[in-house]
Amino acid sequence: MQAWSQTFGQLKEQYIRRSSERIGKIIEMLSHLSQNPSNAEVIEQLSRQFHWLAGSGSMYGYPAVSAMGSEGEDYCNKLLRDTSRPPKADVDKLKTLLNQLANEFTVNDDAAETTSLGGGRGGLGRSEIVIIDENQTDLSLLCKLVEEGGMTFRTARTMATGINELVREMPDGLIVEIPLPDGDAYELVEHVRTLPGGEDIAIIIVSKQTGFLDKVRSIHCGADAHFEKPVDMKAMLRRMRYLLDKRRQEAPRILSVEDDPDQAAFIRAFLESAGYQVRTCTDPKNFDSFISSFNPDLVLLDVMLPGMTGYELARYLRQDERHATLPVVFLTTQGNIEARIEAARSGGDDHLVKPVPPALLLSSVSARLERSRFLKTLLHKDGLTNLLNHSSFMEQAQMTIAQQKRKSSFTALILIDVDYFRSINERHGYPGGDKVLVALSLLLRKRLRQSDIIGRYGGDEFGIIAEGIDEQEALTLAARLLADFAGTSHSTPLHAGFFATCSAGISVLDSKTMDLDKWMQSAFSALAAAKQAGRNCAMAAQGTTFIKASPIS
Repeated sequence: MQAWSQTFGQLKEQYIRRSSERIGKIIEMLSHLSQNPSNAEVIEQLSRQFHWLAGSGSMYGYPAVSAMGSEGEDYCNKLLRDTSRPPKADVDKLKTLLNQLANEFTVNDDAAETTSLGGGRGGLGRSEIVIIDENQTDLSLLCKLVEEGGMTFRTARTMATGINELVREMPDGLIVEIPLPDGDAYELVEHVRTLPGGEDIAIIIVSKQTGFLDKVRSIHCGADAHFEKPVDMKAMLRRMRYLLDKRRQEAPRILSVEDDPDQAAFIRAFLESAGYQVRTCTDPKNFDSFISSFNPDLVLLDVMLPGMTGYELARYLRQDERHATLPVVFLTTQGNIEARIEAARSGGDDHLVKPVPPALLLSSVSARLERSRFLKTLLHKDGLTNLLNHSSFMEQAQMTIAQQKRKSSFTALILIDVDYFRSINERHGYPGGDKVLVALSLLLRKRLRQSDIIGRYGGDEFGIIAEGIDEQEALTLAARLLADFAGTSHSTPLHAGFFATCSAGISVLDSKTMDLDKWMQSAFSALAAAKQAGRNCAMAAQGTTFIKASPIS
């Protein structure tokens, strides 16, 4: 972590320089307090200066500074609560504490605690899974499941050959069925986690053993999930997709609300070195604009802020249902039970006492982000196709309209509907219909850009929002998608190699005249025209007329 060490050294130099300036301000305040011991405003300013030192000292390798800063802050707060005027002895005590603080910065201490951070994320592409299973029948079933999920696979029948496959090239995921004939699968997982790249792969254990202790052992050895036989294959595939999607997510966004520049700089540099995107809000008056523009995945809140408290900001967030799953972590020097109760009442997810050890901060942030991401997946993703569900797709469409009112670029809405889907369900059963829908969702994810918004609008209807393409480009894109899908073979245990087609309706957004309802209605009118034109084609709406495009082979 050479880059972090260099960054930390620069931050430490800035911290020492600013701390010297801060001590100079405290000396000036104590001089004013000596002349007017009843000046509550000066005592409040002193308390804030000590508060900053208490929160930042240990971050930069000065634990004694944090301890003395905390002592000074507590002493000032006691003076503010006392109705009597602070005698000269109180001023002398603060001066003694100040001299001790100044001495701390005269000692040349180059030792700085560094924190080991996780490795980098894998790139994009078709995910590869290694499957280790002694039983050939079970192995074939798992391979088929992985392939239907749009992933590639390598296989092994023993622990030894499995390790060879992993060492040869680390995959994106690993499925292990236990027991194995030549070793302990739990020890295998532990070994995988020690290999280069092994920390990041998704690992699922499939077990014939159904005891509670087996599940606990799976967690202990480092597996991400444990499924008992007989396995719910759809649930396991959803879990694997969820784990693999973690590798494809952009760096989580963290908003740090902190008015102390030294603490703010440390938090930002440290979390950015761990791979997060970090913005710092130093003035709580700008909090709402930061939330709107940055759209954070987690908020770090200092409690003592100018003009308001972090508790008030948290309550403000929790009033908006859009932020119901947004994690809020408090960073404060207040470690008493009353502060923890207030943090919980205001909607906080964690309460960390400054100075926060970097490893604890990183662990808390990563754990809260992981939990929040899982909840968002449950709330916003369709369980069968792993695409956006209806509500989330419509929200994205509404946001797109608002953005296009400012940008004024082409944006196409493409609605795709499977032809004769009821007949598919009647002939091949609902599992057959589900396979057709999954195949279409995989095709859309594979053929479309990452920036395109894809959702399951409902039933057998899918929606695509593609920015930057005009009507003719949208027709060409839809025609190619229809051709690719028409050539896709589907299979069920009773029927092998059947095919399906779909139709598409297209509407290019006119942000000056269209709201969400009109945009959707236009696309549905085009889709209805495609059905009337014989299906397996795409239609684009131009007012009351339509342009047709047939599948492109």
